[in-house]
Amino acid sequence: MKGIRTVRQGPVWLDAQAPLAQWYSTSLGQSISARLEEELSVLLGDVFGYQGLQVGNLVPNLHLLKGAGLQRYLTLDAPGNEADIHADALSLPIASDTMKAVAFFHTLDFCDNPHQALREADRVLTEDGQLIIIGFNPYSAFGARHALSAWRRREPWNGRFYARHRVSDWLSVLNYRVLDSNAMFIRPPINSERLLRRLGKLDKLERWLSPVGGLYIMRARKQSIPMTMMRQRGRQRSRLTAAGLARTGETSNARPRATVARIDSRLP
Repeated sequence: MKGIRTVRQGPVWLDAQAPLAQWYSTSLGQSISARLEEELSVLLGDVFGYQGLQVGNLVPNLHLLKGAGLQRYLTLDAPGNEADIHADALSLPIASDTMKAVAFFHTLDFCDNPHQALREADRVLTEDGQLIIIGFNPYSAFGARHALSAWRRREPWNGRFYARHRVSDWLSVLNYRVLDSNAMFIRPPINSERLLRRLGKLDKLERWLSPVGGLYIMRARKQSIPMTMMRQRGRQRSRLTAAGLARTGETSNARPRATVARIDSRLP
């Protein structure tokens, strides 16, 4: 029927977890997970605290927060998958302000409500906690294949590949400061172990070709003081400064008072 448009709905996070884990067991997925482990071991050296949470346990024995200085890290995944906690990313069964770090393993890419997922991560993070987001880069060879293969509705090409600047805007609304955002893995999305091994030399070019990497890692820190409060404090300081300058101006323009010595007539 003419005039009717069908809007493609985002995948449901719970349903996407098992197919994603299966895709990560392929040669391409294993090559990506190896690079992720290398990158995260360097990036998370400034994260210290008691515990952290990894949302999405897609690769066995790949702990995204292993490089952080945490006493323990928990994994959360859909029921039926191996994890410490089985639940939905949209409703984390975790107390508020208890996690020093939260890692999203393609959580936003395969979530029908990414804003709610971010709000849940914000709720469980402590003050100054870090949120680590791993996602597919739409401006890459992976993004091109996503555009051509999304109609097949097969993971991972049926996901929502959000641009980094869009995710950064969402984080700014929640009062997060992006620490760094880098794309990686410029090898093409081909599932051939032999070709991927040969093309491994391309990794040396990531310094110059990083914007077109197939995946990105974004780190953001939760701000202790809300931006609205900071703006209010700034306005209060400006008012106090202006008032102080006004009083100083009034004092300087006024005539100097004569100094009168008090003489007591009772003294001899």
